[in-house]
Amino acid sequence: MPVKLLRISTETVTSEISKNRNLEEIKDLLKEEELKLSYDDYIAPMIIWTIVNTKRIARELSVLRVVPHGGYIRGLFGGEKKKGKHEYAGLIVKQYDKKNEEVSIKLYNLTKSYNVQIDLMNEYGVDVYKIYYRGLVNPFSCRTYNVLLSKKGDEYLKKFLKAFVEYNRNKMLQKDLDYLNTLITELKASIDIFNENHYYVIYRCQRTFSACVPTDLTKAVSVSHIAYLECENQDQAYYYAGVLNYLAYKVIESRRSFIRDQLARPAIAIIVAGLSWKTVSDNIRKEISNLSNQLSSKLTWSRYPNQRRAFMQLAEMPEFRKIVETLDNCVDEERLRKALNLVSSLPNKNRSKTE
Repeated sequence: MPVKLLRISTETVTSEISKNRNLEEIKDLLKEEELKLSYDDYIAPMIIWTIVNTKRIARELSVLRVVPHGGYIRGLFGGEKKKGKHEYAGLIVKQYDKKNEEVSIKLYNLTKSYNVQIDLMNEYGVDVYKIYYRGLVNPFSCRTYNVLLSKKGDEYLKKFLKAFVEYNRNKMLQKDLDYLNTLITELKASIDIFNENHYYVIYRCQRTFSACVPTDLTKAVSVSHIAYLECENQDQAYYYAGVLNYLAYKVIESRRSFIRDQLARPAIAIIVAGLSWKTVSDNIRKEISNLSNQLSSKLTWSRYPNQRRAFMQLAEMPEFRKIVETLDNCVDEERLRKALNLVSSLPNKNRSKTE
């Protein structure tokens, strides 16, 4: 026999209820509302979040994979002139030019470019990759940095950099030599390479979880502070980009504060809100996917002081207003409230201005 799920409300009668009275005495004062959900549908999101089972989250979303954070790279921008740290070279590539059998490379914080043989790069599996980086992800748009990495791992990258130093030792400035030697000591890289034949929606996994669909996945990697859903097709990727940005916007609209570490929470929030791919109608999926695709093609990347500003500007776009209207009409208010509780806290007058 199916379990009937009821929501009990006492909001209109709390003044009449004493803590000393038992349930039998006050049952006529309680307001019952039947939830139009099966018990399994109601409890599944809570179970998923409790055990943080990414495979189960992926099944609920009908996607191939849910990745709470990308790879880890230390040494992207070198050191800093603060907090007692010293500057050194970074793996971010500022200039890269091929010249016959050599390439000219300028790494972050170096004074000038230096040449190295292409064969040496091939020997150590080194190449220039694109990284999807948290600070470069806006709703429906993103940019990338170029970064020097090895597909064979960070030990091979260190060996290449040592060979790079030796190849240029007679013409390398002392400052650049010191910076590179420190980078070799400091760097760590565990990269997560995207499959260029698949489809992804990436989102910031800290604070405001702005989402977009990356279109160029050739030699592309994600780093920590970027989470992603690996989708079955392009329509699904654009659909989930629309839903994630909708949920982030609802947090802002309700003047809530984003929690710091999102990781898989936004993915679970989609399930809790009842907006997973298998839950909504085919018409809703198509409409949100098309509007999301249109926005992705229309918007150009900009640098904002914070992501709230990005969403306020996005809210002026007719395509996004249509996304909000469409999803507002198909989502249950109580489920939406529970979804927002996963990724944000109640309104806070002192919330961060830099989210």
